[in-house]
Amino acid sequence: MGRLVSNYLYTVIYQILILITPFITTPYVSRVLKPEGIGIDAYVLSIVQLFVVFAALSFPMYGSRQIATKQALEERSKEFWSIYSAQLISSLITIVVFVIYLSTIEDYKMLFFIHIFTLIAATIDVSWYFIGKEQIKSITTRNIVVRVVSLILIFTLVKEVDDLDKYIMINAVTLFAGQLIMWIPLLKDITFTRITLREIKIHTSPIISLFLPQIMIQIYLLVNKIVLGRVSGEVEVGFYTQADKIVRIALGFITSLGTVLLPRMAKEFSQGNIEAMKRYIKYALQFVIMITLPMTLGLMGIAPNFVSWFLGNDFKPVISLIIIISPIIFFVGLANIFGIQILVSTNQQNKYSISITVGAILSLITNILLVTHVASVATTWALLVAEATGALIQMYFARKYFDFKNFAGMFLKYLTLSIFVFLSVSAVDKYININPVLVTFLQLLIGGLIYILGLFMIKDSILIMIVNTMKTKMLKR
Repeated sequence: MGRLVSNYLYTVIYQILILITPFITTPYVSRVLKPEGIGIDAYVLSIVQLFVVFAALSFPMYGSRQIATKQALEERSKEFWSIYSAQLISSLITIVVFVIYLSTIEDYKMLFFIHIFTLIAATIDVSWYFIGKEQIKSITTRNIVVRVVSLILIFTLVKEVDDLDKYIMINAVTLFAGQLIMWIPLLKDITFTRITLREIKIHTSPIISLFLPQIMIQIYLLVNKIVLGRVSGEVEVGFYTQADKIVRIALGFITSLGTVLLPRMAKEFSQGNIEAMKRYIKYALQFVIMITLPMTLGLMGIAPNFVSWFLGNDFKPVISLIIIISPIIFFVGLANIFGIQILVSTNQQNKYSISITVGAILSLITNILLVTHVASVATTWALLVAEATGALIQMYFARKYFDFKNFAGMFLKYLTLSIFVFLSVSAVDKYININPVLVTFLQLLIGGLIYILGLFMIKDSILIMIVNTMKTKMLKR
């Protein structure tokens, strides 16, 4: 349990860095590159990311799961090289297609060409090996160094509008360098093993089955935005996009848990330790409910004031969208446990795919039926329908791995405390008339203190465990 907590904390630190970075670079880059440069970068990167998706497929999730089940050096080395060979083949095919695509375009060809480094970075990405071995610290350290170096280079070298190519080069090359560095500890940890084509082909079916839900998610997100844009215009798309971005800031803390816990669950399942799995699921489920419910209701409470100063008065419609969309924080948390930690780690990818597909279909239907009447509100509801449906279906499929009565009790307990958080942050916005930025910080401070106080009052087991762990570490010093 100690290593899981440590890995989670390292991952959260990196997620916080990811959140802080845009706040540091965006004001500077926006002023230097101007709206045109920012738009060109976003357009080029959006196309490149499509190629990256097909280069990476589902190797990060699948690879970490498989490595977690292999303990012996020879066995682990053979598994790595067979999976990486499949990744290399997929990536090289994607790069060839990308080069062919470059030969057909005229606009921004040089910028696209620079992004070959981005595709090569995806090709040599072996972070899944270290995640599978639960060595999160090394990955986090590398990512932090890469982020800091890229920040320094951006502020040093990007000085005018014509430096867009330098900006893209910095992002692409630092990403490539960060992935390349990881091969040094990797090659010290494994041995080279000759792999047959048959051993590579074994991985094809499970990789594709894990990849299909990811494609399905991309399709319904893209189609919903296209439908919204065609029916209601770009302004409504802008409202929806901003609401989605704000809510997804909170999701980094949830996805961190998935990254950390998947290898451990896969390892326990491969060894037949079902009771150990259930114990981890119980703690993970309690932790997810404990942090997602106050985040959900807290975000609903701070939305009116936060949107007014962070986005400006032109984006006031985003307030209602955030209030509607905030529950996806809770549902994504549940999906992380039931879908990733249980279904994927126990090789039930087909059930995972079914849940995503049903959610996607209902989402598209919701959007098409409502978008002409309520524009971006319809697309927001459609996203909530997709996430909620997927999570609930996954919960049904995973029902034998957790106690529903215990789940319901935890839900009601943390929901009650979270309602007090909502009421407190709403009261701060209503009755305290100071600088809007300070109001947001005050809301977060008061809401957090009230929630922690409530956890102490009910003697929450996870909070007590954290406090005891901290006391033990302090006494050892």
